[in-house]
Amino acid sequence: MLLDGWKTFRLIRQALASSRWRREDLRQVQEERLRNLLMHAYQNVPLYRRLYTEAGYHPEKFRSLDDIDKIPILQKDRLKQASPEEIVAQGIDPHRCGVVETSGSTGTPLRIFLGALDQQWQRVVAWRILFEHGFRWTDRTLEIRMTFGRQFFVQRLGIAPKEWCSILDPPEFWAQRMVETRPDVIVAGAGTLQALAETVQTLGLNLPSPRLIVSDSETLSPATRQLVRRALGRDPVDVYGLVELSNFAWECERRSGFHVSADSHIVEVAAASGEPGPIITTALGMWTMPMIRYETGDLAEVETTLCPCGRILPLLRRIYGRRVDSVALQDGRRIFWPFFHEVLGRYDELGQWRILQDEINEVHLQIVVTNNVQGLLSRIESDLQAVLPCEIRLRVERVETIPVSPGEKTRMIISKVGTAIEPHPVSGREGL
Repeated sequence: MLLDGWKTFRLIRQALASSRWRREDLRQVQEERLRNLLMHAYQNVPLYRRLYTEAGYHPEKFRSLDDIDKIPILQKDRLKQASPEEIVAQGIDPHRCGVVETSGSTGTPLRIFLGALDQQWQRVVAWRILFEHGFRWTDRTLEIRMTFGRQFFVQRLGIAPKEWCSILDPPEFWAQRMVETRPDVIVAGAGTLQALAETVQTLGLNLPSPRLIVSDSETLSPATRQLVRRALGRDPVDVYGLVELSNFAWECERRSGFHVSADSHIVEVAAASGEPGPIITTALGMWTMPMIRYETGDLAEVETTLCPCGRILPLLRRIYGRRVDSVALQDGRRIFWPFFHEVLGRYDELGQWRILQDEINEVHLQIVVTNNVQGLLSRIESDLQAVLPCEIRLRVERVETIPVSPGEKTRMIISKVGTAIEPHPVSGREGL
């Protein structure tokens, strides 16, 4: 146990150091790790051998990241249709692996099989993000989740102690645990943080501000960020990742975009710079069930300039979330949530909002209003209609709350026609 703890500590130190490596050194490490992973997957994982054979590809063709787009893309549906024996490396019993599942919000959940080294790698990837933001081994963490994580031996010794709360518990319980434990760090999804912040405000609690608040699992809207900062006294750090791949992109203290943990993940955005495109990700530390050029289903935009924080890690300028979480237009274009925030963010009276699209030319805006200002709905409708394409009919409705079921992710746009229309192809590809 202590040996595993020491190895984890050493790997975290190495990951943190990679933030300041020279770019050419980081690229060399990515290429070497990808080359080894490709050959391992081809030789030991039946799904990859079949995928690459069908495409006429062999790992020996890989020379550098310049030709990464020649490697066939791994799609989620293909993983779901395969048996455990097809996606887990030969010689490893799937029944002896750790298993995590995706939420299944778009259909059948995807099962991810993790060996002991894969699990350690995922822990290092997650810890690294905390330490990038000043985490200390003595910090007390409160994490609010559907499923609780493991308690490790070193945590019982007072090293990185953590308490778990269930998202099935009422927000009042979370707030009470904050009062009792005074956590240094809070980790939860954006929707959970919003509910916690609203409860703290409602109860009139005056608590010491945590040193670090991490928002993950779902889109952190500017309105939720502002509420959390006001109620809990700390600006949350937005972190992006997937159950399948662990967390791999995160805001630094400058909040100028999302750094990619490039020593552990290779992230591609299939679009020209400045345009939203599909995120394709390779997890360099997953060998039991490799994830190579995995199409995540999410969209992002690349930032080509270096971050002023001094890290050499590549940047995503903006993460839009799932491709289907957008308003579809007749000509194939899509409207993403930042478009609506440009208008709705001007109104301090708005708490939450959500866009619903049932028909191609109709949009329904639901809003939660914190202050009942006369004529507010008509002003919002007028301002938004003025910038929407002329064929879109807008309806604005005030609601008391925008409910989210326990374990369900907050979706700012829900379109029933979003999956039927694909965005126009954009030439160019940015690799990170």
